[in-house]
Amino acid sequence: MRTLIVIPARLGSWRFPDKPLTMIEGIPMIEHVYKRSLLARNVDEVVMAVCEDKVASACKSFGAKFVMTDPKTPTAMDRVAEAARLMGYINDDDIVVNVQGDEPAIPPPVIEFTVQLLINSDSVFLCANPVEVVSDPADLTNHHRIKAVISQNNRLIYLTRQSVPASVFDIKKRSVFYRQTCVMAFRAPFLQTFSKMKQTPLELIEGVDMLRLIENDLPIASALSPYLTQPVDTPQDIAKVVEILRSDKWFQNNYQKQK
Repeated sequence: MRTLIVIPARLGSWRFPDKPLTMIEGIPMIEHVYKRSLLARNVDEVVMAVCEDKVASACKSFGAKFVMTDPKTPTAMDRVAEAARLMGYINDDDIVVNVQGDEPAIPPPVIEFTVQLLINSDSVFLCANPVEVVSDPADLTNHHRIKAVISQNNRLIYLTRQSVPASVFDIKKRSVFYRQTCVMAFRAPFLQTFSKMKQTPLELIEGVDMLRLIENDLPIASALSPYLTQPVDTPQDIAKVVEILRSDKWFQNNYQKQK
């Protein structure tokens, strides 16, 4: 079995132009993501999926492996599939992990957790996407944060930018709110199948590419991650990342692997 991490990064974010190259504590955002991904155990390769020369040049500057993908590829997940194909990760026993390029504080164990979630899941599941408890109430009204609903059997039911579940009738205060962890693991052939599927109505409405699977009744294994993440969706999120990094053991150790 081989495992590939693909980090998609592009400059055209309408929420935050040139986001991948934003400097955080003296390092471009994507360098943080790349070096943290390298620290995940039992991973064979890490590659950036880029589609602009400016991002490719940045990758060269910090020694990252990268592949150039088609600028017309519609979504981040489709770019991950394209990169995996270019890297030759298409075999039945290959696993491809998508780590979003705007996760500069991603804990490496989250990646390991996601891969193991897929490996341990029933054979009906060909992809896995964990969730985490919403720790900041502001996330419930933040449309950049993708909220999640999971079943009693740890299957991802829905993803939305709205606050779910509704709690207006929750007299006993039983509601627990989850949000999507932006790390997904796929069996490699299934990822290629995903990329050939047409985008679906809810995927386009919500702007969430994993809904393509849910709308086609394809199950996604999920579980509650023991780790919290801090995605960067807007410039205001940078301060939160800096706060995390200043006490982050991986960053403080200059992203060196522990012996």
